[in-house]
Amino acid sequence: MRNRVMASTSTSRPTWTHPCTPLPSLTVRWRGPLPAPRLLRRSDVPKRRRLGGRVRARLDEDRAEAEAEANRVTGPSPPSRSSGEDDLRASLPSFDFSELSGRYQVILGIAIAFVICNMDRVNISVAVIPMAEDYGWTPTQAGLIQSAFFYGYLLAQLPGGWLANKFGGEKVLPFGVFLWSAATFAVPFLAGDVGPLYLSRAAVGLGEGISPPAAVDIIARRVPVNERSRATTFVFGSMHAGTISGLLVAPLLIRVLGWPSVFVAFGAVGVVWCIWFERFFSLNRERLDEDLQAVGAAAGDSSTVGDNGDNGRVPWGAIASSTPMRALTYIHFCNNWAQYSILAWLPTFYKDELGMELHEAAQLALLPALAGIAVSFVAAPLADNLVERGVGVTRVRKLMQSVAFAAPAACMLACLLRGEESPHLVTWLLPLGIGFQAFSLAGLYCNHQDISPKYASILSGATHLVASLPGVFGVPFTGWLLDHTGSWSFSLFVPCLFFYLTGIGVYAKWGSAEQIDFNLKS
Repeated sequence: MRNRVMASTSTSRPTWTHPCTPLPSLTVRWRGPLPAPRLLRRSDVPKRRRLGGRVRARLDEDRAEAEAEANRVTGPSPPSRSSGEDDLRASLPSFDFSELSGRYQVILGIAIAFVICNMDRVNISVAVIPMAEDYGWTPTQAGLIQSAFFYGYLLAQLPGGWLANKFGGEKVLPFGVFLWSAATFAVPFLAGDVGPLYLSRAAVGLGEGISPPAAVDIIARRVPVNERSRATTFVFGSMHAGTISGLLVAPLLIRVLGWPSVFVAFGAVGVVWCIWFERFFSLNRERLDEDLQAVGAAAGDSSTVGDNGDNGRVPWGAIASSTPMRALTYIHFCNNWAQYSILAWLPTFYKDELGMELHEAAQLALLPALAGIAVSFVAAPLADNLVERGVGVTRVRKLMQSVAFAAPAACMLACLLRGEESPHLVTWLLPLGIGFQAFSLAGLYCNHQDISPKYASILSGATHLVASLPGVFGVPFTGWLLDHTGSWSFSLFVPCLFFYLTGIGVYAKWGSAEQIDFNLKS
């Protein structure tokens, strides 16, 4: 044959393989013309590689077409970020405040105010220890300074309700926040004299006292009935977050910057909130008014649409003589008796009765607030879902309030029966029981708006006035019983059980969520 291969191996003809396959280490020399190359067949390429290449080619074509269209409309785009950065950005949770409806933006703003509210309420309980050391206060003087808050809080309830009903909660709430924030900010400058310091803490109570009626007025006018449980729980439940934040942040500030920094920082935060809230309403007034009108029209109740009373006259007689209102006032008193007594004496109970160290008792005192936050996430959606399914509002409120009182009563009863045998049971069961009182946020705290959206702030101020009495008299009364009996069970648990059980009975018998026109009864 003429075309013979001269090679160092015995191969007589070449073997044609895929171009990507390495050639064998041969020394080949051809004599004559090369044979015509053969095109690759589809069978020579693995199917997976063919499909992958086709998909990649199609994606490249689509991407090129999209970029060409974007360049044609807007011009060339700037260099994009790396895909890794884009993936990280897409994986992070995002929150756009502007996407919320008007009423939920307002509710979120109020909730932030109530976080600040409880931060300013509890900061004195931490800062009073180094303050007493610096100024040589006696325990009596320190106790009077801490109690000054409750006197201002007590006196502000009815005036706060009237102001919110007269001028609207949107105007009264920023005033209250500014008052308590300015009074908090002034504490380091007044602490050298007990008298001015006492007045500043009373001013904190005044500012915080007018805030709950203002918040209730806003919710009653802006939130429909099937969303009120969630809105009310979110607003008043945020106070638990304020308690936790205050008790955690205040010691850190004291350790790093000294006790004056607590009042300066917390007061400044409140002033910043006031500036933001006023600016938010001024920039969104038209949209918020449209949302307000829509809620009022859907409810078929003109009292929710900016009507703040009949020529400023409040039907006090009709409100005071209302049986559902009296029942609501009593259960609010029962709720706060247990809450104030337990929270005030729980660290001392842990230390004296269970033999814990002071720092351990202080840390465990945070558990009721944590449990309250967790329970509120269950209570509010449950109540609103029941209303949306057609369950009567009165029945829903009674169910929520019964759980709020029955669960902690059962926990306290278990502590009474097994407390001496199982101290660890008391350690965890008692805070859990107090946490179940968060069901009240979907019960009694919504009831003012159910009875009369028009006078909700007045009703809230009236019940808060009576419910503030346990803070002024109930906490010292518990201490008096403890001094004379030496029994924690009799002085702390038995009164709470009495108010829990009687509260369930009174509300089940006379409580109601039916709307009342107090003007017709006056």
